[in-house]
Amino acid sequence: MPSAITRFFVACALAAAAACAAAQEIKIGLAGPITGPLAFLGQHMKWAGELATDEINQKGGVLGRKLVFLMQDSGCRPADGVAAAEKLLNQDRVDVMLGDVCSGSTMAVMPVMEKAQRPFIVTVSTHPDITAKSGAGGNKWVFRTVAHDGMIADVVAQKMKGLKTIAIVAEDTDYGRGAVRLLKERLPASLKIVSEDYLKQTETEFLPILTRIRASKPDAIGTYVLDQQASNLMRQYLQFGMSIPLVGRPPLGSGVVAELVKSGKFDGSWTVYPYYDKFKEPKNEALVNAFVQRFRQPPHYAAWGVYEGIKMYADAVRRAGSTDPERVREAIAKSSFDAILGPMQFDANNQAHSRMMYMVVEHGTVQVKELAATK
Repeated sequence: MPSAITRFFVACALAAAAACAAAQEIKIGLAGPITGPLAFLGQHMKWAGELATDEINQKGGVLGRKLVFLMQDSGCRPADGVAAAEKLLNQDRVDVMLGDVCSGSTMAVMPVMEKAQRPFIVTVSTHPDITAKSGAGGNKWVFRTVAHDGMIADVVAQKMKGLKTIAIVAEDTDYGRGAVRLLKERLPASLKIVSEDYLKQTETEFLPILTRIRASKPDAIGTYVLDQQASNLMRQYLQFGMSIPLVGRPPLGSGVVAELVKSGKFDGSWTVYPYYDKFKEPKNEALVNAFVQRFRQPPHYAAWGVYEGIKMYADAVRRAGSTDPERVREAIAKSSFDAILGPMQFDANNQAHSRMMYMVVEHGTVQVKELAATK
């Protein structure tokens, strides 16, 4: 029977081995909404993080090291986003951070990542100030893989040519107000905006707004709200018997509104969006199949962003030959990652110029009509 001393040394050896293994792990952190009205997006981001890291680990990890995915709740609020980031950095000792959905939270985390000198990969937030303040704009640690609102507004404004009047419905957030401001800067003087309404994220009653819009008879409704609120808006739109197309950036490809779109009542509506799970491309089909098999639903664009962000980061670590933050940052800046929508490369402001999807509803289905290039 082993003596107490022998058992002690065995336990110490096992603990040391466990500590060594943990030190060898590459830790990927994500600050995103686990609670609050956007928690379903956070769930998709979490699933994507788990799927991406598991796929990489099944192929031997990166540089022979296992990837570990960790998530903390930001609630999509700036103060909570900072707290989540600090916990991931100081307690979990992550090597890289991803996040967030809400641009306000993402911008609050940016200086935290600069102080920590760790790469921060922005895969969902679209406010232009993130790009303006990154890379040559000052914060060399921030990289954005998704097109920002200015890029998207360029395409939306082009697609709105031919309309004479529009009503605007947007969420009362940095995203909603910022996106509308950028759109208005790009619209021709001949296009008249008949009304503007900004919705609190907790609002659920839209009939008064829809009543005013129907009375003004615009050619289209420029829509800038996220999935759950869009679902409520579209349900009341149907109840009210409206037929004015939704245009701009309504989340028409989201599973949350899929049944509403199938009604055929939104035919003629269109959106410019970063991603759609029905896009026919081998890498995308592989992602969707794996996601559906494991989680029983297709990936939201928030999931796609995290999935490709982690794959891009892993590629940069391989090329850097190290997890040293500075070497990895330099490798990310030189990326030409083979992404679903084409090569992911970053400009001087660490902004990727990913293509966007122009999608139109026809016969109750969303059709990808064009992959629009970004400037």
